[in-house]
Amino acid sequence: MTSRPGRAQTAGPHKPMTSAMSQAALSPAGHAESAESRPAVAIVTNSLTPYRVAVHRRIVRELPQIRLYTVVTHDAADQPWTLNAGDIGVVKFAAEGEKVDDVRPLRYAPAHYAKARRITEWARTTGVRAIVVSGYNDLTRLELIRWAYRAGIPVFLASDSNSRCDRATGAKRAVKNSLIRWIIRRCAGLLPHGSLGAEYFTSRGADRSKIFYFPSEPDYDLILNLPQSAIDKAMADLRLDPSRRRVVLCGRLIGLKRIDLAIDAFAAIAAERPEWDLVFIGDGPLKAELQARVPEHLKSRVIWAGFIGDQSVISAVYRRSDVALLVSDYDAWGLVVNEAMTAGMAVITSDVVGASAELVKEGINGRVVPRGDVKALTAAIREVTDPANIDRYKAASPPIIAEWRRVGDPVKGLQRALASAGVLPG
Repeated sequence: MTSRPGRAQTAGPHKPMTSAMSQAALSPAGHAESAESRPAVAIVTNSLTPYRVAVHRRIVRELPQIRLYTVVTHDAADQPWTLNAGDIGVVKFAAEGEKVDDVRPLRYAPAHYAKARRITEWARTTGVRAIVVSGYNDLTRLELIRWAYRAGIPVFLASDSNSRCDRATGAKRAVKNSLIRWIIRRCAGLLPHGSLGAEYFTSRGADRSKIFYFPSEPDYDLILNLPQSAIDKAMADLRLDPSRRRVVLCGRLIGLKRIDLAIDAFAAIAAERPEWDLVFIGDGPLKAELQARVPEHLKSRVIWAGFIGDQSVISAVYRRSDVALLVSDYDAWGLVVNEAMTAGMAVITSDVVGASAELVKEGINGRVVPRGDVKALTAAIREVTDPANIDRYKAASPPIIAEWRRVGDPVKGLQRALASAGVLPG
């Protein structure tokens, strides 16, 4: 069944189109209440990614007392992921081919406003009891917050904003602060990823008691339970020598990710670490320029795996590698850190990466370096890859990520947020 561009995909009046698996998940066997008697909760997101699908699938499984709808506002994600999202109550309000980055130009404002009106009409007729709006960077989201507040429906802002990535200055900062305070006053609660996100909102007047952690997360079970046969196949397909040690950077080949720093720092210590290679997972417009940056004598030790849409293949690489790098100039969280640590890797990040505050323990499972500082990065790679240190660093990552999964559990965070607004029992 197809839908007209920009309309919600439905299977009848006011009923979101779901698969048989979705209906089974929404009505678990033995549940005392019918699906219609449970409060409907809509999580509005711009696109489907492996991380969002993993969290929403957990919500369906672990919070059967609600009816989850995943409301998607854009058609094309920033990466061509391979996904199966048939069991999370997906409802789409995107025109075909509408990209996630088509949000900022003013010429899109009328379309975003019209989209918000379609979503609010759907929410009204569906009987939505609470709305979680992911982000606040387009008129669709701002209008949804305004409408829900006026309609008396608890609305929550989920955001990966972090205080170390807050770079607005002057008049732009004043306008941004005013907008965020407007949002805070209308939201029943705020759902940041972690402590730097909480700091971002409390510095603008948010009540800490109304902040609940709601981080994205990878499919931890996939990483932990990946069969050895799948790992061996991925290594063979990518021609990665199982006898070598590896530093891995997974991300788009764009300026913000600072792939150039990773290349220069690795080149500086490569002679001291002849058993190590540098692997890049991802693609982007700077690929040719970055490949040319690699010294000729290191070409065979710097491996360009390209974009990998299958998360199990990426997980297999992590399981057979040693150090993960994420040295971006801007990275609101950085879920590759969660993935790498779950696979038992040491981690080196820049200090603006949101995950670094929670997950990277200095000198224990990795290092945090100032963004843009190639000397500090070189020293960190030299220290972490030292044969006397690497296995100790790697062994420390799994218990740290296990503790974070307890403290930063997104399903528990959502449950507490809904309970605080009276949508669920306390």
